[in-house]
Amino acid sequence: MPFFALKFMAKYPHVKLYKESELGWLSDERGLPYWTYDAPLLMRDAKWLQFWAGAMIRTVGGGEVSVIDIRPASAFNQGHIASAVNVPVDTFKTAFRNPATLADVLGPAGVDSLHEAVLVSGAGFTKDAALAFVALEKLGQKKVSILMDATDGWSARGLKVTTETTSVSGKPSYSGEPRPGIVAADWKASRGAYPKVFIASGASVPAHVPDGTVIHVPYTDLIGADGTPKPAKDIWKILSKAGVLRYAELVCFSDDPAEAAATYVVLKLMGFPDIKVLVM
Repeated sequence: MPFFALKFMAKYPHVKLYKESELGWLSDERGLPYWTYDAPLLMRDAKWLQFWAGAMIRTVGGGEVSVIDIRPASAFNQGHIASAVNVPVDTFKTAFRNPATLADVLGPAGVDSLHEAVLVSGAGFTKDAALAFVALEKLGQKKVSILMDATDGWSARGLKVTTETTSVSGKPSYSGEPRPGIVAADWKASRGAYPKVFIASGASVPAHVPDGTVIHVPYTDLIGADGTPKPAKDIWKILSKAGVLRYAELVCFSDDPAEAAATYVVLKLMGFPDIKVLVM
């Protein structure tokens, strides 16, 4: 920043100073682009995966990436990314309340807790992928991300698709350290550093809601027509209009935990500091 400030003061011809605040930038009628994703690497694309999970990188011992395809086994067997292992989303759903049972599956499947786990749903960002994301975070996976490219674009984007079984070095146990403060089973027991706000994430607010401030923001409002999270500036506007505080203990809930998980992932993408999923 000081470098560009000096160039501006020295009257270089192609340096301009924007004097408004961030909010001013967002409300500017010109629709100026504004990159405000706090954690954009939660989203991966085919080009990135082609390199870091590709055969060349794996051959030289690099690419610490575990590609987890969460589609049903029938879909996986019809064609999958060459380095992917299959852990169907039903496994994550069953283990959501008890992550220890998920650990018993991940180790033998070849998922390393120290690697980045890239979740593949076949349709990019989905609520099922988000549910698996939250489950892995709770279990202690070092890093988790979601492949945003849908199945029909894999080959066109250079990803090798195969029906052959992926060769993995399975481990007898999964060594992740469970993380607290991600999934809350009791909304009263959750105690954050900020005021608590509950975000109803489904199409409608559940019949039974926690006591306190409840804001209804369907997770689908945060997702674009292409199935990926909307541009950051649009998400900011939606959340601000709904009354979501930047500094609050945000507890996402829904009759379907996967919907709450989808909101959790988007809020994490945007950099909110204290987010949880409430298991109803």
